[in-house]
Amino acid sequence: MKLINILIVGLLQQTTTTALQLPSSTEITRRTAVSNLIASSTAAVASSSLIYPQSAMADELTVSSNAITLNSQNKKAFPLASFGLQIYNDDTAYKLTLTALEVGYRNFFASVLAGNQKGFARAIKDSGIPRDELYICGSVLSNRVNGEDAAYKKTAQGCLENMQAFSAGNIDKLDMIMLDYPGPNDESVRGQWKAFEEMKTNKLVDDLAVSNFSPAQLDAILVNPSATKPTVNQLPFSVAFHPRDILEYNAKRGVHVQSWSPLSRVLGRYGTDLASIGKNYGKSAAQVGLRWIVQSGASFCSQSKSKSHFEEDLKVFDFELTSEEMKRIAQLAA
Repeated sequence: MKLINILIVGLLQQTTTTALQLPSSTEITRRTAVSNLIASSTAAVASSSLIYPQSAMADELTVSSNAITLNSQNKKAFPLASFGLQIYNDDTAYKLTLTALEVGYRNFFASVLAGNQKGFARAIKDSGIPRDELYICGSVLSNRVNGEDAAYKKTAQGCLENMQAFSAGNIDKLDMIMLDYPGPNDESVRGQWKAFEEMKTNKLVDDLAVSNFSPAQLDAILVNPSATKPTVNQLPFSVAFHPRDILEYNAKRGVHVQSWSPLSRVLGRYGTDLASIGKNYGKSAAQVGLRWIVQSGASFCSQSKSKSHFEEDLKVFDFELTSEEMKRIAQLAA
């Protein structure tokens, strides 16, 4: 299942502390980005290895069967399975959102990069499902500007554009807003975050989140003890790609990891192994791969154009992999 958005072509260096940066003019899909990240990090993998990620939920995170409470202590739970809209027109977004709602999705990532927030919003309105039963996340792209003031202005503009798009479905407040990428330096990151905190102060959003942030970039925010802590860091994390400490460095800071590439490069390489394990539970290879993510302490944001696949991805909360199976799966990409 593809996750399509404009993404980085940054290279992982020798550790996961390297900043993930978006080049000045390159646009690729998230699936291609994962391929580049994995291919370019062979040396790092050799030295640090892909390991079994111990459950890395921060102290602030309370686990339930299929949802968690984020570090913001938002009373609305954060469902561990999210539908992420991809690049298609508003009509397609409308239809797929209604399908996702029908099968039970209640967490939605409607990125500005997909260009179809209006179609999504109209589907939410027409579904008749009460707004308080849904967790809706928008996003802002403001990583190409340099300096605190410029980053603040660009991000504030992005926040306004989100609210204008979501108003097509009478959505006047978001549950979460996410930075798609960090700015080029600490000052820019802090400018981005200032705009987000202003949006929260204005009661237009409850939770603030980031994507593709390294430890150093998280610390650019957290160096200010009064700053609002990021609740989620959306990262590539899967059976095929789970570098050492990727969960731990986020959990140490009280940040939950959501995978934006849960099955990328997984089924083609390890489908047979995962299917073999899945036979023990009557589950598919995809379901085992997603369950591994959840039991590792993360969540996932996936997408599909098939109702059956939507249903399949949600049915990962009624079984539990053994510790031996978790280790075996983690070692597949070693």
